[in-house]
Amino acid sequence: MLQRLGRFDILRRLGQGAMGEVYLGLDPAIGREVALKTIHRADAQGAEARERFAREARAAGTLNHPNLVTIHEFGEDQGVLYLAMEFVPGVDLEAMLRDQVLAPVDALEVLAQVCDGLAYAHQKGVLHRDIKPSNIRVRREGDRLRAKVMDFGIARVTGSDMTGTGTLLGTFGYMAPEYIKTGVPDPRSDLFAVGVILYEALAGHRPFDGDTTATVLYRVVNEEPAPLAAASLHGISPEARQLLTKALAKDPAKRFQTAEVMAKALRDAMDPAWAGLPGTQATRALPRPTVPSGPVSAPARSARLWPWVVAAMILGGGGLGVWSWRHQAPLMTLPDPVPLSAPASSTGGLGTHPPPKPDPVAPPTPKEPAKPVQAAKAHPRLTEQEVGDLLNEAAKGLVDQPQGSLAQCDRVLRDHPLNPRAYALKTVALYGLGRYQDMPGVLDAGKEHGVKPAQYLAFGAFQAMLREERRDRRLPPEVRESLMAEMPLGTLRPGPGAWQRRNQRD
Repeated sequence: MLQRLGRFDILRRLGQGAMGEVYLGLDPAIGREVALKTIHRADAQGAEARERFAREARAAGTLNHPNLVTIHEFGEDQGVLYLAMEFVPGVDLEAMLRDQVLAPVDALEVLAQVCDGLAYAHQKGVLHRDIKPSNIRVRREGDRLRAKVMDFGIARVTGSDMTGTGTLLGTFGYMAPEYIKTGVPDPRSDLFAVGVILYEALAGHRPFDGDTTATVLYRVVNEEPAPLAAASLHGISPEARQLLTKALAKDPAKRFQTAEVMAKALRDAMDPAWAGLPGTQATRALPRPTVPSGPVSAPARSARLWPWVVAAMILGGGGLGVWSWRHQAPLMTLPDPVPLSAPASSTGGLGTHPPPKPDPVAPPTPKEPAKPVQAAKAHPRLTEQEVGDLLNEAAKGLVDQPQGSLAQCDRVLRDHPLNPRAYALKTVALYGLGRYQDMPGVLDAGKEHGVKPAQYLAFGAFQAMLREERRDRRLPPEVRESLMAEMPLGTLRPGPGAWQRRNQRD
């Protein structure tokens, strides 16, 4: 491994980039850590490859925005081209999507920040052309997630002729239809890729997937993605479907025209009561207290939303929230989503009349109130279905609610102390909370019940934690040694296997 590049000391290898290795470097003059991106010697022989690498420096070097990785220096040393850029701790969005640890509301915020960065780049005349989850770095700052867009390696400065028209560069599954057909992108092509990532974050799989490149390209150009299930929109507005339909429009004229507008829509959709994009019809028919005598206008429908939000909260249990359909059986049935091209029903919704009030009943006998109190203290043993639901929620809350994930794992282990997934997720939650000294105790508790630590390697979130630890080395030496004694960090599965493991349960 190289020891030095230019004025930078090389500390360790971070990984493999598209064009070469990426190292963690140190600028000894000011003590600043940087990421050093290199280009393979063999690839550097061609003038086109050198120009492409230099173009990244020139394009990204003009950009200075909180949601874009900063470029510090471009140079050549020992026959190696290198790019010194801001080192961003955290994880790639690809890993978060693979391990399904990003809540829908957080996915909207992360991608809104991506749009903030793209808006700035587009104003400077720079297109990214390869927006995808592995080019988005996410880190936690307090109770917020911060996103940065990386790798403008195939960015095109408006007016540049360094890349011939018609040359496709990028990742096929995230390419816009017009880029595939003509080879000519524009800012709306970057926004199409943001829409693909949003669909992937909510649905758990890409909207346009296939076994071959030809299949993927055909589907991007010709097919519409499958509609999202209601459970995919937990905690956000159901009208996020509207947003996705607009973002993934085949015709760029029907998409969001600027990144600023898309960022606003993404943040608006974080509110469960958001009624959708202006000038469009709702994708879900809203409930009405009475049957209207005639057609109801779109503004009137929006004005009637709030009373029904309150009613749904009361009927659904108040504290659980109006949109918590996936956690409890709804008291009323929601209709199928209405496509954007079809008019919304004027009488659809949760029902045309409010449910009747129960008839008054005689006061209960003095013995009756004691029964529910006694049942609440009994804490009935969790069923297998309840265990699965709790652990699914624990896995999804590891990034934004690790304390809640910890409580859910403890609830499962109280009734099911032989569940390896609960031990694995509890260990990851402790890691996220910085409670490193408690991690060996979880492994010991599992072993006391006959659960082998090697079983934890079957779960994606635990694998992701080990990869992060191998990269960042956050554990105290004694805890790290204890963990490595049970499962050496060098035994990780090779490669992410992201799309093959998409249906894995965490």
